[in-house]
Amino acid sequence: MADTMHGHNELGKHIRSLKNLATQTHAAAKQAEQDSRAIGQASLARKLLDIQRQICVVQLTLKDSEIQKWTGTQMQIPF
Repeated sequence: MADTMHGHNELGKHIRSLKNLATQTHAAAKQAEQDSRAIGQASLARKLLDIQRQICVVQLTLKDSEIQKWTGTQMQIPF
């Protein structure tokens, strides 16, 4: 039982880390887009926003209240 809870806590931490990384990377891409206005940068920002959405969709698709408890409220779709 303790191993299962530890695994669940680790999963929650990894999902939160992915969400935070996607958010930070998207913010950096948006800043780069504003600074350079290069077409490639705009495309990168859109792709990173899609990744953020996909992470949230994974969490919601699981529809497991335990998993949502591990990942916390910050994993809800922010848009």
